Amino acid sequence: MSDAELKFLEELYRTHYQKLFLYANAVVKHREVAEEAVQDTFHIACLKIAQLRASPNSAGWLVQTLKNVLRNMERTRSSLYSSLQRDLPYEERYVGSRRDEENISLLYGDTLTEEELSLLQRIAVEGCTYLEASRELGISAEACRKRMQRIRDKLRKNLTH
Repeated sequence: MSDAELKFLEELYRTHYQKLFLYANAVVKHREVAEEAVQDTFHIACLKIAQLRASPNSAGWLVQTLKNVLRNMERTRSSLYSSLQRDLPYEERYVGSRRDEENISLLYGDTLTEEELSLLQRIAVEGCTYLEASRELGISAEACRKRMQRIRDKLRKNLTH
């Protein structure tokens, strides 16, 4: 790398490192990972110095490279997580069931009546249809839908205040 290229890169680093770091940190929400992403970006800049210097917008080139680095990091993390899930044996006796049961009465018991809690449990957690729930309650499917609408409105009102 020539002195001119080194000086150019040093100026870009001094000018843009903090902005790139703040962007990366906002995306990954982890300081060390953000620092690594920005360092990888400048490593790529060193490897592609001619392309960077030829760019009419070197700051934009750095930002786009950082975005690509972050995407690649996420892809790698996702791939590792998937392979761990696939390769590690799952033993329910050690970690519990794959699906944690929602305790509706614990979450909303102070807001909803027992009838409302029961209907919410059947439809929202257990996946029961309005038609099935309405038959169990002895009401029309439309009445069941309206009850669920009132429950949602009540929760929305009480949980947003």
